Amino acid sequence: STEKEVIFDLWNGEQFGTADYGRLMVELTGAADGLNPVRVTALSGTTGVTRASVAATTFTTASIADNQWHHYAVTLLSSSTGIETAFYVDGDLNNSNTTGSAGINEVGGALRAYLGAAITTPPGTAAPAKSGKLSGSLDEFRYWKIQRTSKDVGRYWFDQVGGGTN
Repeated sequence: STEKEVIFDLWNGEQFGTADYGRLMVELTGAADGLNPVRVTALSGTTGVTRASVAATTFTTASIADNQWHHYAVTLLSSSTGIETAFYVDGDLNNSNTTGSAGINEVGGALRAYLGAAITTPPGTAAPAKSGKLSGSLDEFRYWKIQRTSKDVGRYWFDQVGGGTN
């Protein structure tokens, strides 16, 4: 199966394939084999990655569907050799790698985002806008415009940041 549930989708309103296109999407896959369940799309124009796996090969859909509460974090950093990714589970680094062959450029325009569904048709699919609806619960969502370090993720995964309260 190629079913997916979109956790976060950020898009600048430009048409896919144009030089001004920008997209950041984090999704869970429902593949029958259970492999590569966490994927990231990060595109600037046509440069970047589409549906790149960020978790370790030992992390499967069964790791997610274990009836336990978990904290997941994904960091991305554009570099000249690709996009450096890191995936954390409950504050611990699960996997890090560099994906793609080049970094992405700054994305301009008015950015729009959805939590829990695709804002528009994802690249490389025929899925309609608002597809990939999340069947689950999100207790909290944080988006940072700077890459968080392993120390940041480990320190704050179970705490309020910047004076927030429950």
